[in-house]
Amino acid sequence: MRNRMFMAFASLALTGGHLSAQATASDTATATPLTLQAEALLLWQKASPTPTPIITDGLYGQAGTNVLLGGGDMDTNPTPGLRLSASYALDQRLKLEGSFLYLGERSDSASIESSGQIGSVDLLLPFYDVTRNRENVTELSYSPAYRGSARQELTNSLMGLEAGLAWALPASGAWKTDVIGGLRWLQLKEDYAINTSSSWNPPNPADIWNTHDSFDTSNNFYGVQIGARTQYDQDNWFVGGTAKLGLGVMKQQVDISGSLVTNDFTNYGATHTYPGGYFALPTNIGSHSQSEFAVVPEIQLNIGYRLTPTATIFAAYSFLYANNVVRPGNQINRNINPTQSVSYVGEQPVSLEGAAQPQASLNTSSYWAQGISVGFNVQF
Repeated sequence: MRNRMFMAFASLALTGGHLSAQATASDTATATPLTLQAEALLLWQKASPTPTPIITDGLYGQAGTNVLLGGGDMDTNPTPGLRLSASYALDQRLKLEGSFLYLGERSDSASIESSGQIGSVDLLLPFYDVTRNRENVTELSYSPAYRGSARQELTNSLMGLEAGLAWALPASGAWKTDVIGGLRWLQLKEDYAINTSSSWNPPNPADIWNTHDSFDTSNNFYGVQIGARTQYDQDNWFVGGTAKLGLGVMKQQVDISGSLVTNDFTNYGATHTYPGGYFALPTNIGSHSQSEFAVVPEIQLNIGYRLTPTATIFAAYSFLYANNVVRPGNQINRNINPTQSVSYVGEQPVSLEGAAQPQASLNTSSYWAQGISVGFNVQF
């Protein structure tokens, strides 16, 4: 009975963060060869850095100036997800395993606005002006002439696939161990968007002045992984753990886009779209990519109970780490040449005069996700 319970755990523990309750390969002679498993996940991910100050109430860096938006971190925690796994015994010791990990798209946002009325706080967007070699600002609201607002939003998702083999070592009493190895794909996608609006206050004509800056990152890990898992059985209960190490390439991509939509130059009639917002400008707009060596380790701990000869429930904790990813907030370059953007100059046409800034640079950092799961597996 205990052997079959262990079979229901071990053979699926290979895949993306999942802690399983399938059989070890050494027990396949006494169990059905196919095991399916489903898990409900609740994960906490490392916060996405958003270090650039977006809105202040004064010149950035001066005493008394407050950062009203940006200049910190954003996250979508906790994030629900699922993992689906399968295992098929090829013989008494060898099994083919695979799983699919999915954390759907989630968002977090923050915003600020000012009425632009007398006594209201003026919203300022700070940047380092390379044409003057000093800090500068552009106004989103300016009392009493025009009102303004700004919103930052982070959206992310995580997905992964694993496939490989598990080889059961000879059992040692209640302890059983598998050596595992295979291939792994992991994808982290994030988008950091900044949207602003500035409009005249009455009795000035109603107008539209909206900007959009988007920094979209995609990280795709392709690699091989090796590891081991072990489990201890006690009657219908079991405890176990898995350690894996993935080595491979992280394909990193940063897509930058920005625009201004306004009717200020059409006598407040039809709107026109101009390239460039405030941080996404013609000199850095576009798609930028690179490939870097990456390490993706993972550890898993679990406890479970065998309900019937073919059904097991379990609870688990897992920790996943990636050492080399691009995250969107880190891609913002505050070194701005405002001469290239209608958003800054306030009139058109415009042409770049001086240094071609900002430039795109793929800045990397680390990422982790940890959390708990509950699951059920069944043999057929």
